[in-house]
Amino acid sequence: GGSFCPKHQEPLKLFCKDHETLICLVCDRSKEHEGHRVIPAEEAFQEYQIKVEDCLKAQKEQKEKIAAYERDTEQTVQEMLDHIEKVKKKVVAEFRELQLWLEGQEKLLLNEMEETEKDIMARKEKALAKHMEEVRSLDHLIQEIEEKHQQPASKLLQDIGSILKKFQAKETYENPVDLLLKPKWTIWDCSDIIPLLKNSMKKLRDTLESGLQLQEVNVTLDPVTADPDSLKISKDRKSITRLKRFVYNPTVLSCQMFSSGRHFWDVIVDSTGGWDVGVTSKPVNSNDDYGETRQWQISRWDRRYTAISPSERSEWVLTEMPTRIRISLNCEGGQVSFFDARTAALLHTFSDASLVGETLRPYFYLDQ
Repeated sequence: GGSFCPKHQEPLKLFCKDHETLICLVCDRSKEHEGHRVIPAEEAFQEYQIKVEDCLKAQKEQKEKIAAYERDTEQTVQEMLDHIEKVKKKVVAEFRELQLWLEGQEKLLLNEMEETEKDIMARKEKALAKHMEEVRSLDHLIQEIEEKHQQPASKLLQDIGSILKKFQAKETYENPVDLLLKPKWTIWDCSDIIPLLKNSMKKLRDTLESGLQLQEVNVTLDPVTADPDSLKISKDRKSITRLKRFVYNPTVLSCQMFSSGRHFWDVIVDSTGGWDVGVTSKPVNSNDDYGETRQWQISRWDRRYTAISPSERSEWVLTEMPTRIRISLNCEGGQVSFFDARTAALLHTFSDASLVGETLRPYFYLDQ
């Protein structure tokens, strides 16, 4: 019931390993298969069955890997979407809080101005009522004086002194300047807030416009900040090499300085040696290059990583050593973050960094 050779009509009892095909006895003696490795078909079946099984196993393993990748991708995507949703809610909450605060301040100012309007009208009504009463009193006095004026000379002159004293004209009304002085100052107070609001909003807009855009930094090293006996800086000022082991301070700073905005840069590091990367800050009013500084950095030493800041120190161990570190600096937000640039995995964040009013520079230390 076996197969037959289509060319010689003989049973296909042999297998040519060179051509990887079944052949008959006549084919084996032909020039076409001369010198080829020919084995019995049964032996070839057993040999290739093992190969097919190995191939099948490999394909199934590959399929399982793809399925695992799909599951991991699905999980990662879902985690990212969940994270985005949380970030969206936080953004909305922050803007809403700012909006509510601004609306509250607007309401307070408008209420104060409305109260001032009411005060002005109340003062006006009070003054008008007083003036009307004074006018009625004056009308009565005028009538009385006119009657006296019509009397005979002897009678008018008889009591002229007391008459003139009684009806002497007096300015009894209140001057409008004095009456409205207090609300005038209140109006000026409210008006004086307008330039404050304009400048405050301009600062807010400038801060948001500069801070909302994350800037990638092309970091170059500043040779002036390095000890020439400790470190060798490349010609393009992009990399450093340790020269001597026992030296005072194998550190270098970048030429770039930051005091506002959001910035990031990547640092290629040795996965086996020791190093520090981060930022260093110094008060703006300090002219001493060797004055007191503050640093936010992560260090690697003997497979251990340490996060160091003026207020924090923590250690951890990584199973996979990063070779590219991304440093993110948020000046107004007071935050310095470190990532594995290849995987975007967060290594550490300093979220309590007080950076306002200080100049910051990328900082590098090479142990060996």
